[in-house]
Amino acid sequence: MRILFCLIIMLSFSCAAFAASTPEQAVRDAQRAIDTKNADRFDQLVDTGRILNAATDLLLAEADKADGHLPPILALMLSSVKDSHALASLRTLITQEIHAFVRYGIVSGNFAGKPEQSARPGGALALLFSDVSMGRKELHIAGPSAPSGHNQALLPVELKDCGNNNIYPLLLRLQWNSPDWRIVEIVNLPDIWNMIQTEAKAQR
Repeated sequence: MRILFCLIIMLSFSCAAFAASTPEQAVRDAQRAIDTKNADRFDQLVDTGRILNAATDLLLAEADKADGHLPPILALMLSSVKDSHALASLRTLITQEIHAFVRYGIVSGNFAGKPEQSARPGGALALLFSDVSMGRKELHIAGPSAPSGHNQALLPVELKDCGNNNIYPLLLRLQWNSPDWRIVEIVNLPDIWNMIQTEAKAQR
């Protein structure tokens, strides 16, 4: 489902065996992690939990919009939610499933453009990813990093999905977490979300 595409692209970074001494190096190392199918190193360089929590919030916010568009399976699950505890459990499930999918994309070689496993991963929400591009993901640094608060920096990056040739301009926030810089936020995530939504509506 195209609505979930941004939940996947926002994590398409890669890895290296040495420390990421600059924000730019962290992004290069994240790309290397994808290219070498090293999902553990990827998780060291990218705060997937924080980024996916923000993305899941955007996804669930679609349920509150009059013109919101959710995958049928997710809309059905949300319709059965009766209290805040159930919603929190569903939110956790969605985040975990997306993270598992991203790790699969890395370890399978799909996101490196060298797939070794053709089958898509299973899971409680596997149908959510039926239309998500499994093509190679590439990060290209689009400008110099700039300091932003204590031990933090902002870095413009372009993400290319080689599965559909779309390019997404990301503004990444990185934080120094010795011995590496770590990607902790996609600052313009709402803008990327709107871009994906516009693309999806144009194809309906």
